[in-house]
This record gives sequence, C-alpha cells and structure tokens, in this order.
Amino acid sequence: MNDIVKSGFDYFFLIYGIALFSCYFGFVILAIRAIKANAKRVTFLNINDIKGADDLPTVSLIAPAYNEAKSIVINVNSLLAIQYPFYELIVVNDGSKDNTLEQLIKEFELVITPITKDSDEILHTEVVAVYKSKNVKYSHLTVVDKKNGGRADAINCGISYATTALVLCTDADCIIEQDALLKMVRPYLESVDKEVIACGGAIGIANDSIIKNGILKELKLPKSIIARIQVVEYIRAFLLGRMAWGQIDGLMLVSGAFGLYPRQRVLEVGGFDVTTVGEDLELCIRLRAHMERLKQPYAVVYIPETLCWTEAPSNYKVYITQRDRWARGLWETLKKHRYLLYNTKYGMMGTIFFPYWCFFEFGAPIVELLGVIYIIICGLLGIINWPICFALFIVVYLIGCLFSTLSILLYTINFKHYVKPSMLVKLLLAAYLEPFVTHPAMLYAEIKGYYKKIFGIQSSWGTMTRKGFTTMK
Repeated sequence: MNDIVKSGFDYFFLIYGIALFSCYFGFVILAIRAIKANAKRVTFLNINDIKGADDLPTVSLIAPAYNEAKSIVINVNSLLAIQYPFYELIVVNDGSKDNTLEQLIKEFELVITPITKDSDEILHTEVVAVYKSKNVKYSHLTVVDKKNGGRADAINCGISYATTALVLCTDADCIIEQDALLKMVRPYLESVDKEVIACGGAIGIANDSIIKNGILKELKLPKSIIARIQVVEYIRAFLLGRMAWGQIDGLMLVSGAFGLYPRQRVLEVGGFDVTTVGEDLELCIRLRAHMERLKQPYAVVYIPETLCWTEAPSNYKVYITQRDRWARGLWETLKKHRYLLYNTKYGMMGTIFFPYWCFFEFGAPIVELLGVIYIIICGLLGIINWPICFALFIVVYLIGCLFSTLSILLYTINFKHYVKPSMLVKLLLAAYLEPFVTHPAMLYAEIKGYYKKIFGIQSSWGTMTRKGFTTMK
C-alpha cells in the first residue's frame, strides 16, 4: 500500500474520531446544563400546579397494537390509569392476527359504535369497526379495528378519530407513568414566544420488572445481558443525546414510543409517513422544516424524566431485527430530506443539525466498518504497528466507557431509578461489556440495513417477539 494512501486513511480515521469524541464531550456539558435547567423548571411549575389548572389542553393517546395479545390488557389498563383530567385513549388494532381484539372486547366490555372520523385530511387503510365500552368506567376508551397498514398508518387512523388539541403517540406495549401527561404538557403551558411542535420523554426498559394493574411497581434490571446493555444505551442516548440537543434547540427526534404533538400541525404536514420505517424521526424533521418555511418560531422539547417503559429485545435475533429497521429508517429519512443539507434557508437545522445526523449518526457505522477492513488489510500486508493499534483500541474503549459511566452516574443521581448499589454496579459492568457483547451485533445490523437500501431489498418492520411483562395481582 502506498505510504501516501496509508497516511490519508490514517488521518481520516484520526480526524473523524477526534471530531466525534469532541461532539460527545460537548454533549456531556450540555446535558449537565439541561439537567440544572430542568430542575429549576420543575420547581417553578410543579405537578400539583398543573393538576389544579382549569385551562389544560385536551389530549388523545394514540396506541397502535399489532399482535399484542400477551400484554394488551395490562398496557391498556396502564394507559387508562393516567392522571389527567382531559384525555381520551384511542387503541388502534392494526389487523392483528392473534386474539388482541378479542381480549380487548372481553376485558373492557366493548360494543360496536357508529362513530365518524373528525378529519379526512390523512389517509389510512379501511376501518372495520369502532368500539366503545358499555361500562362508564371506560367511557374515554375507543378501540378502532382496521385492516393492517403498519404502525404509521395505524397512528394516522387514530389521529383521524381524535378530537383534541394534542395527540400523544405511543405503543400499546408501553407502560406509561401515571403523571406522564401532566409533565408532558408542561412545555405547552410554559412556552410563550415559541410554538412547541413536539415533546418527547425518556423511555425506560422494564424487562423483568413488576407490573400491577398496568402500573410499574418495582423496577428491576433485566436478567438478559443484551437487554441490560440496552438500559445503558437508552440512558446514554436520552441523556447525552436528546437532553444535549434540546439545550441548543437542535432536537431532531422524538421517540415514536412516546411523543406529544399539536394535532393541527400533524394534519398540516399530512400525518406520519407510511413509506418509511423511521416514521418518528421523519415526522419530527418534516414538522421542523414546515415551521422553518412558515418562518414561525418553534421548539422541539425533551422531558428528561423516564415517563414511559417498554420491553427491549432480549436476544440477538430480535435485537438485530430492531437495529436493522432503525438503520433503514434513518437512511430513508435522510434521503427524503437531503435538501436540508447545508441549506441556509433552514437555519441551524440545515447548516449544523442535519449535517451532524448525516456524518455521524448515519456515517459512523460506515466509517467503523471501513476501519475494520483497513486494519485487516494492513495486517495482511504486514504494515500495521500492532502496539500502537492496541494502544489506540484501549484509548477508544476507555473513552467510550467514560461517556457511559458519566451517563449512568448523572442519571442515577438526578432521577433516582437505579438507586441500589448493586444495580449501579450491574449497569456499569454492562456498559463495560457493551463493546464486546452487543456493539458488533449492532454494527452488523446497521450495515445490513444499509445493504438492503443500497440493493433495493424489500423488508418490513420484522417480527418483534415479546415475552410480556411480569405481573402481580
């Protein structure tokens, strides 16, 4: 290999690595600032103040369900237990092949009811029937049974039947904290000079935790090391990613499992995109671009507290399927909105935020794969300095461990979820094992997703097999 070529590759990987780690160090600083700012906001406008207000916005919870028979009753009970005076719950059965609908009908005493849509502005597959409960206890529950069209299509259907100012999009397999809505509407009450177009909350992993009547009673760490490592991933992503970007108005993603939007704005942009598997990222970017074109001040807000709990993949097969889908969704979204790249008409979104997603969120797996191939080739040619190579590996590994350690410590100190010393030790151990246990699988899944998009290989959401939550009566 030519010395100039080798030097070029060496400098490329070095500069890319330094740039990426510099961003992460910046995220740590921004996350600490965001935690302090959030603590002040909570003191200024606490939950009791919000609960007693008589001008709260009305909210519709949209929960699509597909083959969720194992946990549908528990999760709907969780959604019905939410503390909020003005909300309706719309569960959309997206053509489930199991007995999801039958369980809902039996448990909540549902009967077919003639209800018309509030809006025809967004399309979705055919609705088979709409159900309401005979029991007044469940008067704010609506179940829409429709033909299968995918998650985005199901949410669009729910939005069409909603009648409220805000819509909260979640999943039927999620457990939501009872005061979640009270905390989620806070930015809409506080914001004066900017319109809040999306608000997201932290997502937690509840594998092997104890659920009673749809409420998380005892949080436990997952028994599976794969799921436990994902707890670390989620903490790091939501704390150093979402909180940091939110601090500089650069948040481009609100998690599809728990996102609150103004219904009218969602209707204006045509609802969720059914042609991508990354519909949550795509909608957030489309809403931001819409507001930029309208030249109206806006904000995408992140609530750092864990308000929603879900079940994470506990084996490699399901984990790879999920990350493959996320990679394809990222590819599809960035391709669709490529007009934003360095487009000054869209402000910092076009000049800083979107380029970051292109070069680091999208580019990192590609650069990492190239790095592995480069090391193999250099090793075969006998032109690699192994001591330096191993030293650099150790440095990169330790820096990664540092970011994970900081994330875990910041989270446990400020949000009080994993307070037992044994839990903290297990989380730190999972963080230090992550590069060897799940990261290679994640890299494989991401490259697999990109490969499918490059060669036009059709692929759906994939089957997300779930064990269901541990329940107690």
